[in-house]
Amino acid sequence: MKLALMMVVVISGATWAVAGETQSTAGDLAKLQGKWEGRAGDAKAIRVTLEVTGTKVNVLVHTPQGLKIRAKGSLKLDESTTPRSLDWVKFSCSDQQELPEIAGIYKFENDAFTICNGGFNGTRPSDFKPGDGPLADVLVFRRPATATAGKPSTGAALAKVERKDSKSSDH
Repeated sequence: MKLALMMVVVISGATWAVAGETQSTAGDLAKLQGKWEGRAGDAKAIRVTLEVTGTKVNVLVHTPQGLKIRAKGSLKLDESTTPRSLDWVKFSCSDQQELPEIAGIYKFENDAFTICNGGFNGTRPSDFKPGDGPLADVLVFRRPATATAGKPSTGAALAKVERKDSKSSDH
């Protein structure tokens, strides 16, 4: 049950859509598209990956014990509030267990996406400080490092080949 609660906390900052409603993929929602990684738990030992496509979010949680938990749902963003607010809605785990809605706040700072959730049946936080109860926590997500970091881009590799070919044809 504690793991399911942690999953809900993680999910609380990861999905978009409300029954019968759609959000434009502009503004903050556009910034959230793609994959994000963060750490959760007291020791930050739980790895959390969010993948945002349109208004939908998939969450994958890796525990230190090797357990993988998957969840999906939707997120409703409100950029007009200060701080900006979000609601995690219609989330369920891979076992189809539905999770309660969670109200939270969020911000973007440099390359980080930070959320603070109010927890199960909690009120929306007004600042970025952990609260009382399950999932009432602050999580910071960043884009994952690319698998090709440190390797030349395809364009750079092609440029090397072209330079080599032009040297050969000059002889």
